[in-house]
Amino acid sequence: MDNKSFKIVSLFSGVGGFEEGITKSKIKASVIFSSEIDKYAQKSYLINFPKNNLHGDIKQINEQNIPNHDILVAGFPCQSFSITGKREGFNDVSRGTLFFDIARIIKEKKPKYILLENVKNLISHDKGFTIRTILNTLNDLDYTVDFSVLNSADFNVPQSRERTYIIGIYQYETELFNINNCDLPKVKDLKKQLNKEKFKGFNFFDKIKRNEEFTVISKILDNVVDDKYYFNSSKKDEFYKTLNKDKILNDNKTKKINKLFDFPKEIHNDMERQRRVHSINGLSPTLLARSDTTKILEYKDGRFRVRKFTPYENFKIQGFSNDFINNLKNANVSDTQLYKQSGNAVSPPVITSIFNNLYDFINKKLKFIDLFAGIGGFRLAFENVGAECVFSSEIDQYAIETYEKNFGEKPNGDISKIDSKEIPNFDILCAGFPCQPFSIGGLRLGFEDTRGTLFFQVARIIKEKKPKAFLLENVKGLVNHNKGNTLSVIENTLKNMGYILKYKVINALDYGIPQNRERWYCVGFRNDLNIGFEKENIPNADNSYSNLFSFPLKQKLKFHIEDIVDSNIKDYKCTDKCIENIKKHLDIYITKKEINTKKLIIANEIRPSRCQFRNNGTVPCLTAKMGTGGNNVPVIVDYNRKLTERECLRLMGYPEHFYIKENNYHSYKQLGNSVVIPIIESLAKKMVSLLE
Repeated sequence: MDNKSFKIVSLFSGVGGFEEGITKSKIKASVIFSSEIDKYAQKSYLINFPKNNLHGDIKQINEQNIPNHDILVAGFPCQSFSITGKREGFNDVSRGTLFFDIARIIKEKKPKYILLENVKNLISHDKGFTIRTILNTLNDLDYTVDFSVLNSADFNVPQSRERTYIIGIYQYETELFNINNCDLPKVKDLKKQLNKEKFKGFNFFDKIKRNEEFTVISKILDNVVDDKYYFNSSKKDEFYKTLNKDKILNDNKTKKINKLFDFPKEIHNDMERQRRVHSINGLSPTLLARSDTTKILEYKDGRFRVRKFTPYENFKIQGFSNDFINNLKNANVSDTQLYKQSGNAVSPPVITSIFNNLYDFINKKLKFIDLFAGIGGFRLAFENVGAECVFSSEIDQYAIETYEKNFGEKPNGDISKIDSKEIPNFDILCAGFPCQPFSIGGLRLGFEDTRGTLFFQVARIIKEKKPKAFLLENVKGLVNHNKGNTLSVIENTLKNMGYILKYKVINALDYGIPQNRERWYCVGFRNDLNIGFEKENIPNADNSYSNLFSFPLKQKLKFHIEDIVDSNIKDYKCTDKCIENIKKHLDIYITKKEINTKKLIIANEIRPSRCQFRNNGTVPCLTAKMGTGGNNVPVIVDYNRKLTERECLRLMGYPEHFYIKENNYHSYKQLGNSVVIPIIESLAKKMVSLLE
């Protein structure tokens, strides 16, 4: 998704603080619709964003006339909602409020992402009823939400400016709020309460990257300032002479508002806030939408003087770029309006950081867990398509050794002894649960066999963690096991937990691998994701789903056994008894078949009473029985030797660098229990593309 350009709608746009911040972020975007009612702010907005389709009063615009978009941003006024509502979300939103206009547009257009900004006190406004109504409304409209109070000072802005930010993602996964990362007690208390309710939330703002360094007022001041911004009078000049010069000039830089003094009322007759004078080595207080902006003390030409920020310094204090400000200077907007506009704006650096974090969310890797991991076939395949493994489990000590050698981490042990709470949140569950109870080579006890209950470990984790999707693998015999009852139990269990699923028996021969290996693969998606399955040979037949999964199309063989066997293998020789049994049956095979002399003859199931042969460039199914010794490893008759572990790895689609012990029966067992990488990778690629 790195190259996607997002379409943005900007409401209550002001001078374009959101737009300025987005422009500096990693997200590629274009504003296709904007709205601002103030005619002076419109003028300033168009100076910097002349192509953003600016409109006036949003109340006068029908939501159906707003273009479809991916992201909606809005810095809206804080207004009370009716206390007569039933606290049901959207139905509670008073139609006279400006938030209602946001809500009606969201309801109609359903943008994937929304970002709202408001004053810090929104959290406690009307005893919390206001933000509760907003949050419930967004949930009601199917948005998963996070909220926080961010201070512009944490984003390299020389101003202490705390604002409430709310982000929503349409039909996004839900998780409990991480309250340990909440700095503001009121935010923490509200999130703690919402965790107890069925609130659809997620953790976004705790991942915002804040600047370790900070900027102070002195860094943004203009060198030349018109005298009209200074407070001049003989009484003030006399007052300045009483200031402690050494103390003030040696003042250390601080990431705090550093008030130096209040003007005495007799020399500056104004409200207390308007009499405060601040150090240029600290932060500015929060800018307001008024001309009496922050007052600072300067020392120039051997004397102290007090002045206020110029309108353009006000924009610098908010974090606007020099290019943005220079464009404003050409707009011929009055100081009064510029002060108002800068005080009403959002801080662009905060918006940049939020959008950079959103970029990471959009482009983050899907997470999967690897159950009954074996030597890591599922993991290799899913990592090849960009997913991230966050948990693995395997009980066999020898398979664990191989897994750890290749992936640098040791899988967790017996999954039946692991609480699901210990498993990190994930998007996709992968499991090739044990084959034996369902295999035609086993006892066909299925769910009566104790190992058959390991499927219910899979079901337990799916039920408790509710991943977006799963991919299961088993033997072909599962389809008909116990007259189909075993499969019915599996299907019903998964469907009852809220998943749509489809299975298919796939042969590795049909997907580029010269091994006659038929396995059952089952793909499932959570119902709320609205992903369905294409009907066989009827692409896009089911139009009731927004996205459709299809099993990969068959492929021609990419290589044959002759292409991957090594010619100089000294070990792995067959026993005399094995050679005797092969010769006993080979003559009969040759008389019945026309031998292709360009192809190797592969023997398996080598017994005194029988022996199977292949002479078509392929091998029979590699099974876990290879690890039981005897003559269960397929034999290359032409070379009088068994297939090596490396050759078996190639026949499962593993890369050359994959490590496995040589001349080891445990390795053969691991290979027989593994999955075919190209098949899993093909399924994984389709799953990941739909989930992203």
